[in-house]
Amino acid sequence: MIFPDPKMNKHLEMLQHQFNSNIIMNWSNVHKSILMLFLTLGVHFVWIAWKFLIILEPRLWQWVNLPLLKTQVYLNIYTALLVSCLIIFCYFFQKKPWANNILPHFIIGFFVNLMLADGFSVGLYSPATIFAFVCISGLGLILFSRKFFYAQLSFALIVYFTLMYCTYHKLIPYAPLFSEHLLNHQPQYNLFWIVSMLYFIIPIFLTCFILCEILLSQWRHREALIKCLSQTDPLTNLYNRRFFNERLNVIQKNQSHYSIILMDIDHFKSINDQYGHHFGDEVLQRVAHLLSTQIRKTDIVARYGGEEFIIALPDTSLTVAQDIAERCRLIIQNEILETLEHKNIQFTASFGVAISIYETNISKVIHLADQALYHAKQRGRNQVQLYNERIKEFN
Repeated sequence: MIFPDPKMNKHLEMLQHQFNSNIIMNWSNVHKSILMLFLTLGVHFVWIAWKFLIILEPRLWQWVNLPLLKTQVYLNIYTALLVSCLIIFCYFFQKKPWANNILPHFIIGFFVNLMLADGFSVGLYSPATIFAFVCISGLGLILFSRKFFYAQLSFALIVYFTLMYCTYHKLIPYAPLFSEHLLNHQPQYNLFWIVSMLYFIIPIFLTCFILCEILLSQWRHREALIKCLSQTDPLTNLYNRRFFNERLNVIQKNQSHYSIILMDIDHFKSINDQYGHHFGDEVLQRVAHLLSTQIRKTDIVARYGGEEFIIALPDTSLTVAQDIAERCRLIIQNEILETLEHKNIQFTASFGVAISIYETNISKVIHLADQALYHAKQRGRNQVQLYNERIKEFN
């Protein structure tokens, strides 16, 4: 979205950059634990709101264990205060070396026990409990290392199956928060029970959906950055040699012929020796920019190694390729760079051009362009030379 106010656009760009770069997966375990505590706090606010609604509506008292519900309201409030204190504690000690090793185990164990207690109170087989267990397990697997997560999951499963065993053998009540009248009369047909399940499920679903969407978006952004880094030369931001060869393979499969321009900066070693590698890098960057301004959208330019650059021109005759190379030569020749000593420096480049036909070996075409480049250097540099012989397949 583009706004007329440039400041607003800049602010949105900064937010987008922060969103893409501040990947949750790269957070420390303490910061991830703080995120889990905020989720715990949100769950307790949901619980408190649901229980207050029931207390204020006498018509609903018949469906719940009212004394237990009132007791749990105070318990939820105290727990929310405890969670808030834990958030402050974690934030205060987030940079301590011991915090990343100790606090996450305690916080996640605390979170798991609270979720198990809540699940038990509304029923271990209820849709809300099962849905929460699945979503939280998936989120935990994404956020934390497998070794750390599986230890917590194993503990949770042991407790969960123990509670199932105890409720099955009637050692403890099933879903003590609801009344026996509700549980004994097909709760799936009771509107209060259905709405309560949806009330618990929807916030969990939305929270997990938003977090997963953020993580997936940031993963895609990171993958795009990795892909870009694997394809480009870090100094010049042109394609690197490996990716250029991949693109050239695609061109050869889809085109009847293509031209190759191989370019080398003249006396580049002398430039490095005389003015330093920093200035040499500046020359390379400037040449890369100049070449990019002279090629067509269908052409591909890459840094081929050292001071060598290469251009692939799909479906282009030798004459047209020569014209493009000549334009590149002239614009480089006329470029002026200022050294750190405020001295204006001009430099030149030599070009070799070769053409391919369908199914010609790629390395052969590049080799012929390299031979043409060699002739350009032998004849005085700062010129374009063509390789005019017909190219044949290697035997």
